[in-house]
Amino acid sequence: MMKNIEIYRPSMNDVEGLFNLERLCFPSPWDIGEVQALINREPVVFTAAAFSDSSPVGYISASFCERRTLHVFTLCVHPEQRRKGTGRDLLLTAMHWGRHMGAEKVQLEVRAENEAASGLYAQAGFIVQETLPNFYGQGRDGIRMVKPLVPFQHALRVSQFLHNHLESTPVLGVILGSGLGWVTERFGTGQSIPFRNIPGMAGEAVQGHSHTLQLSSNGKIAFLMGRRHHYQGYTGPEIALLPSALAAIGVGNWVLTSSAGAVDPSYSVGDAMLFTDHINFSGCIPDQSEQFIGHNVYSRSLMVVADQCKGGFRKGIFACVSGPAYETASEVSLIKECGASAVSMSTVQEALALRSLGCRVLAVALITNSTESGDSVCHEEVLSAQDTVRTRQENSLIQLLERLSL
Repeated sequence: MMKNIEIYRPSMNDVEGLFNLERLCFPSPWDIGEVQALINREPVVFTAAAFSDSSPVGYISASFCERRTLHVFTLCVHPEQRRKGTGRDLLLTAMHWGRHMGAEKVQLEVRAENEAASGLYAQAGFIVQETLPNFYGQGRDGIRMVKPLVPFQHALRVSQFLHNHLESTPVLGVILGSGLGWVTERFGTGQSIPFRNIPGMAGEAVQGHSHTLQLSSNGKIAFLMGRRHHYQGYTGPEIALLPSALAAIGVGNWVLTSSAGAVDPSYSVGDAMLFTDHINFSGCIPDQSEQFIGHNVYSRSLMVVADQCKGGFRKGIFACVSGPAYETASEVSLIKECGASAVSMSTVQEALALRSLGCRVLAVALITNSTESGDSVCHEEVLSAQDTVRTRQENSLIQLLERLSL
């Protein structure tokens, strides 16, 4: 993916821009109501758009035409972005979603005379299945092309469960780190599902995590009250399983929180740091898309919203380590020399997984201890600092979640 292009789930604010792309690219474009429906019908339809400086320059929509078969029914790229990888990355994002939803193959149609498009699909591993006489009308034939996929069966079971059991699809997902369950109090208690009742999500909870999926009273926010960690023996796909499943059924915006230690001496207990980037020392990653995710993980547009919240958030680079041991003095020095300001044992795997599914991700480290001195740190110290964190950051966090869930 080109560095100035970011692929996200579009919002209703992007409908006009996508409609203008339709009119530019296709001789018989859909009307604006049909474009709006592509965004409004998740999780039945998956739509992702490529943005350059907040303006859409391409988009893709796909759904299941039959069991286990993902159908890409539109792929639209601005003429100035063609042959630059934008169409390929949109296609890879849609296929990655399809694998989470159990797709064993993907199919699409292309005009028989459109050699540039069929060449793009061939490079992506598609083969011609059949010719479609007069598929586009007025004597214009089409070609159906297909590609086999290997589905993420573990993700499919969770996605199906959530689709069948959630009363509504939230607009915002929030993962709460150790001791941060108080964040939910201002949003009321809606539907609640213990992790152990969700397929594939049984397991021991870390102290400070209730291991519950809880919706706000209005159903707009899904709080994951706890998470899995690499040091518990979970793999990257297992760590990201629940947030990925929620993203697959349509939860497109995310705020990831973690209790973290500061290695930058200018930070103190109770500070909040937005991730501008991360360093993954854990060596643990989630299910990988063919489109490798490694830059622009954290959403600039969500960061703008955070900047407008009273109290303010600092910004810095986050380091993820495996744990469960806290850092030695030498490790703290190394992490600091690498440019990180805060360190913890979570968050990065979830951020990478969500980003690969076209989600906007904002991550916040709540500073619960300073590791600058190399003094020993224990989990109880992290939990005991929550009163300070809450006193200093509650209003800012609540305001942020309120704005992002509108």
